[in-house]
Amino acid sequence: GARGPAPIAPTGVAAPHKQAENAMAEVEPGRLDGRAPVVSTDEIGAVAEGFNRMLQGLRDRERVKETFGKYVTPEIRDEILSGRISGEGELKEVTVLFADIRDFTPWVEATAPRDVVQDLNAYFTEMAEAIGRHHGLVLQFIGDEIEAVFGAPVASPEHATHAVRAALDMRRRLRAWNARREAAGKPVLRHGIGIHTGTVLAGNIGGGERLSYALVGDPVNLASRIQGLTKNFEVDILISEATRKSIDATLTVEELSAVRVKGRAEEVNVYKVV
Repeated sequence: GARGPAPIAPTGVAAPHKQAENAMAEVEPGRLDGRAPVVSTDEIGAVAEGFNRMLQGLRDRERVKETFGKYVTPEIRDEILSGRISGEGELKEVTVLFADIRDFTPWVEATAPRDVVQDLNAYFTEMAEAIGRHHGLVLQFIGDEIEAVFGAPVASPEHATHAVRAALDMRRRLRAWNARREAAGKPVLRHGIGIHTGTVLAGNIGGGERLSYALVGDPVNLASRIQGLTKNFEVDILISEATRKSIDATLTVEELSAVRVKGRAEEVNVYKVV
């Protein structure tokens, strides 16, 4: 019998169009390591070039997100992508902030798990926005605690002031959030914030392909201890002597008694932020 015409191999416009389609299909399940071949200088070639630029942008953003976390401000992201920031480790003077929810365990035990997760996510989102707005970087969420840094990975001479202003913004946001919770018949949440300034080792730390930007050094431990002291003094924001010496004169603080903290021989002076 008579045969029909043999299938025609894609040529001209069809071939590069199909190749671009295939490259796009690879991206859909999350693969970002491909590219569309640029085979011409016409409109389809321009589309392929644009697709490749988009893919490179996605790869860059994914790398930033994996290493530095989700809450990276555009300012910090651009510095990282420019190559001006080293992830190999460097000594930097920074201000470290820890925030911790008060009476977390009783609240969790008395609340449905789904509600706890929703409320925690809403709280973390509000606090991360405050930190980012004041040039800080959220390093990690640890249970009900936030660790953030100011002055790294992008250096800033005003990092101590930025940290205290972020804490004040966190205070305002928590009050507004609690007002909405009360109106909805939900219990309010309280937190304590501790802030300390000092020199740390900052870099990309981890194993294998699982690296994250982290701080190593005594100032990190002391910031965490100062956060714990907010319970003793029944205040929401405490800063160290080192931070107080570095902040803008327009910020109002009140000196509290010197205290001894775990792991340190000498007493530590702490200040309440009004």
